[in-house]
Amino acid sequence: MSELDKQLKKIKQGKHSLIYLVVGTEQYLSEKVKVALMDSVLGEDVSDFNFGQFDMKESTIDAALQEAETFPFFGSQRLILIQNPYFLTGKTLSNGPDHDIDYLEQYLLNPSEFTILVFFAPYEKLDKRKKMTKALLKQAEILNVDPVNETDIKSFVQESCKIKQFSIEPAALDELLILTDRNLSKSMKELEKLMIFHQEDRNIKLSTVRQLVPKTLEQNIFELNDLVLNKKAQQSIELYQDLLTQKEDPIKIIALMIGQFRLLLQVKILKKKGYQQADIAKILKVHPFRVKLALQKERMFEQGILSKAHHQLIDADFLIKSGQVNPEMQVELFILKFTDQNPKLQKNS
Repeated sequence: MSELDKQLKKIKQGKHSLIYLVVGTEQYLSEKVKVALMDSVLGEDVSDFNFGQFDMKESTIDAALQEAETFPFFGSQRLILIQNPYFLTGKTLSNGPDHDIDYLEQYLLNPSEFTILVFFAPYEKLDKRKKMTKALLKQAEILNVDPVNETDIKSFVQESCKIKQFSIEPAALDELLILTDRNLSKSMKELEKLMIFHQEDRNIKLSTVRQLVPKTLEQNIFELNDLVLNKKAQQSIELYQDLLTQKEDPIKIIALMIGQFRLLLQVKILKKKGYQQADIAKILKVHPFRVKLALQKERMFEQGILSKAHHQLIDADFLIKSGQVNPEMQVELFILKFTDQNPKLQKNS
């Protein structure tokens, strides 16, 4: 059982802290905390009288604290949620509300015993140098909702299927994670859609995942680059035209193509130097799964062909940005030029 699971269990048992700080960027887990608190503190009587939610980009912390200091109406506790407390980070907000931070610091020293005050901070990190942040970290119970790894995402999906009496094929689960960029929130959202589709047979199949879960632009670009490298000109053009039909920007497309070819080159070079997947991911500061895919792909092609594609794309990008050529046509010209003039150099290793 994770630390967050233990904390959620306490919340569901009615063992509440007066102040919580929910910090991290995983929206699904953050929402799970919110639902647990609302069910536990308010129960079925989720009325406006004892519940308040304030967005710090629009409302002041003063208004939220005044609400927190107001006695409950026909209830024993109030629940006040603070969203987007950007003043805990190094960020500033132009034309934002004027927050009375001193008021908040005083409240933290003497919080209302009848109010559960919850800060939802959807940030990768807080500015721990700030007096306000230090005070909150000291007084609040911290619930971390950072992004989880692939194994944990699979567990969440499988557990959700089990609870709702569904099954999911192993290949379908793997494909779901790939198509959702191994993002828990995206995976769970798409899972709901898949469950609706399989309401009768209650068995989620690989074919359904491929049919219903859309590819991201980056995944389409990965496929496009693969087609180009394999000299499949017609299929490359068709996929590119599909992306244009979906209103994708050709300048963005070429930028992503450049980025992916650069990654292939970097991975190939580092692999030659003896680095392993985990080390390469740390050096390049990219997700380990992206490195895994790059390692699978780079071994099929000589460094020369990857470098040539990369350089031709950079040249095309320069011509586009300098206004010398039509952006849409230039990508097509690159595809035709590259697939026609460059023999595919494949390796067995």
